[in-house]
Amino acid sequence: MHIRKKSKILAKIADNRSELAFMKSLFEAGADVAWLNTAHQDEPATLEVMNKIRSITQDIPIMIDTKGPEVRIKDIAVPIEVKAGDSLIFTGDLSYTGPNVIHVSYENFHNEVPIGESVLYDDASIETVVEEKLERGIRCVVKSPGLIKNKKSLNIPNVHIKLPALSEKDKSFMHFCAKNEVDFIIHSFVRTKEDIFEIKNILKQYPDYKGKIIAKIENREGFDHIEEILENCEGVMVARGDLGAEVPLEELPYMQKKMAEAALRHGKYCIVATQVLESMIKNPRPTRAEVTDIANAVLDGADAISMSGETAYGEYPFEATKLMGRVMAYTESRRDELVHFTAVLGSASKAAKEAHVIAEKAHEAKVKAILIAVNNIAIVRALASLHPKAYIIAACHSYPDKRELNLAYGTYSFKVDTIAVSEISRHGTGFVEAHDEVLTVEETAKGITIEVKKLNDIL
Repeated sequence: MHIRKKSKILAKIADNRSELAFMKSLFEAGADVAWLNTAHQDEPATLEVMNKIRSITQDIPIMIDTKGPEVRIKDIAVPIEVKAGDSLIFTGDLSYTGPNVIHVSYENFHNEVPIGESVLYDDASIETVVEEKLERGIRCVVKSPGLIKNKKSLNIPNVHIKLPALSEKDKSFMHFCAKNEVDFIIHSFVRTKEDIFEIKNILKQYPDYKGKIIAKIENREGFDHIEEILENCEGVMVARGDLGAEVPLEELPYMQKKMAEAALRHGKYCIVATQVLESMIKNPRPTRAEVTDIANAVLDGADAISMSGETAYGEYPFEATKLMGRVMAYTESRRDELVHFTAVLGSASKAAKEAHVIAEKAHEAKVKAILIAVNNIAIVRALASLHPKAYIIAACHSYPDKRELNLAYGTYSFKVDTIAVSEISRHGTGFVEAHDEVLTVEETAKGITIEVKKLNDIL
């Protein structure tokens, strides 16, 4: 029996790389969540990928992220090579053409960016600075060389672009998510709780929809409002690409740790994203810094770590996934020697109180697994937020509940017809030895009962 990781892996899947065999191998390699990016997919293409995933397994949750209030390069047929000192004209006026004129997706872009501000291309891989305001554009001087490609993002640190939280395409996708039971919606460029409310207002039309909203934090405004954001959604994604382009790089580690800490305190999901194994897009082995980055995200208390290009178009997607899993599992096994956080729920809810009792008893008994069969999965989620050393093996009524818990730290859930420990006990052998002690948590007419038993006594 091999050691299973407790942290979860998100794998971004592109519609042009979504063959059944590829995705099946990716899930077998250890990917726990499929992440689809609607910025580059329309609804039919997204549904096609979703149907393929569901044909492989009902267990893998599907995440879809909104485009959000972002600005992207448009209408570049052939990549443009630029060098330091070159002049470029950025404009949202698509009728304005000419030498070095580059179109962007927001029509008022050139009117809102003042002289002296930086315009950063593709996570700051190319830096330009605004030197002149023109009638129909802004003239920028290139400070660092590179290749400008179509559909890449632009960041303007310290400038609040007056874009709506949801584009028309995003609004349509919200209906799509509800109608097709998408498990998680990642809302890009969340700045305040009002951005979350825009999605919730649309989803009110679908009272039976169980999908959860994850706030993708990509600027200082979102970081500054992290508490109110977490109070109104189910988790946070620390999107270090755009965030690292929006704030000084030296602040990024601090922000990551503070957001993970806040998510733990609120009992919400935390995902660390961007450039985790970037070098493995082209190379079979990662850098030592990347390996350490994975371990640090685990020690920060993240539920999950995501891969983007590594799996969407990288040359070594399975190797990257397996390696991430190995680093996670080893780091988790050494966590007691490297305590970087204390998970304490700030909530006074009944679920949080019950989760604290369960976690304390598991710790006292030194059990290796918690077998939990309760109707309220909020208790399981709260328990996972406490990051117990024991595996959490949970019973679920439905596939949507099961898929949601696939994102939770240390949690492996199984769909059963009856919520009872007897229904999931056989799965315990995949995590611990039959002679090991486990904690059983079961809901009865009198409330929740908690007992320590040997696994082979309940098999």
